[in-house]
Amino acid sequence: MGLTHINDLIPGMILDEEVRDVNGRLLLKKDKKIESSHIRIFKIWGVTEVNIQGNNRNKNVSADSASPERIEKIKENTASLFRHVDLEHPAIKEIFRISVEFRSKHNFSDNEKMIDLAEVDSQQKANGRDFLLKLKNKNISLPEIPSIVFELNEVIANPLSSAEDIAQVVQRSPSLTALLLKIVNSPFYGFPSKIDKISLAVTLIGTREISGLALGISLISQFSKIPKEILSMYSFLRHSLACGIISRILAAHKNMPQTEQLFVSGLLHDLGRLILYRNFPNESRNILSRARSSEMLLYMQETDYLGCNHTHLVKHLLQQWKLPMVLENNVFFHHSPQKAQQPLPATLVHLADIITNGLGIGTSGERFVPPLDVAAWESLELSPSCFDVITKQATHQYFALESLLDI
Repeated sequence: MGLTHINDLIPGMILDEEVRDVNGRLLLKKDKKIESSHIRIFKIWGVTEVNIQGNNRNKNVSADSASPERIEKIKENTASLFRHVDLEHPAIKEIFRISVEFRSKHNFSDNEKMIDLAEVDSQQKANGRDFLLKLKNKNISLPEIPSIVFELNEVIANPLSSAEDIAQVVQRSPSLTALLLKIVNSPFYGFPSKIDKISLAVTLIGTREISGLALGISLISQFSKIPKEILSMYSFLRHSLACGIISRILAAHKNMPQTEQLFVSGLLHDLGRLILYRNFPNESRNILSRARSSEMLLYMQETDYLGCNHTHLVKHLLQQWKLPMVLENNVFFHHSPQKAQQPLPATLVHLADIITNGLGIGTSGERFVPPLDVAAWESLELSPSCFDVITKQATHQYFALESLLDI
């Protein structure tokens, strides 16, 4: 018996163990011969590896990929990043175990280079209300693509709209059209043949899914020009994409409808930091420098320095853009989900952010794993044992989309 990655499966192989999806639904029984259609189904439902008869080549790969000394060093480094959480809590304990395993396998222990930051002035701490007024006076204008998203939302809200109507709106932005088609043709969806029309993508994926993808892509794209001396935009995108994927998979695990809303919420959860980095670079450098020297959580340092944090900034912008309240709910409360009007979706983004920081996929500037809202966690009624399957499914989907981040 041996584990084989989904990309290494060949039709004709025989299963040595039944295959089930994240919800425990049986996909294929033991001793069955794998066919091309089965491989596609496995990909759609996030199965990353299966046990094949007579195949031992991948057995204990993770155990052999790092020496005991290196694993201990990774554990030590990872533990320092978990300093603001309770490592004895069952959920955090499991996330820590998975994080060490993931960082060992993917060499993510020190993959995010620390940018040398120093304070640029001795500016006094700000008042939150004054800073938000200063942000308003910056007059951050809506770009062209979000205006298309507004039109798209109007079309989708009309029950008489067709897939072709939606496609006509999307196609007004050639760049958005090209990127959406690249995404739907990636292993993320695993369709057997190429999709070359947005109208077909809408039919196959769904109107809300396309709307969610368009919205997330559009908003993130406005903030592409972040000063490199503050943060790597590529690193930010990696963190955001991983958080969005994990949020959506957690939502699917809870059998929630409209999981694309959770994908967009996770994708945009730290958008407020991009607002800060792009429009207030001096303040950003000071905050990042102080957080690093004090080893304080970044959002707490933001509050200490500005009188508000990145969630207040993105709330201001989402309200200006008149986007759905559910996005504002999930993004604004992702550090304190129990205070949200809708705690469940906000808790899923909260948990996805913790997992993403634990795995070390990209960064929005935060060095440490944020603390768990224990009451919110308990309300989810999830078992920590589900994290292993969820993170495997999420990282498989993440790596399928990572190559698109440079577009």
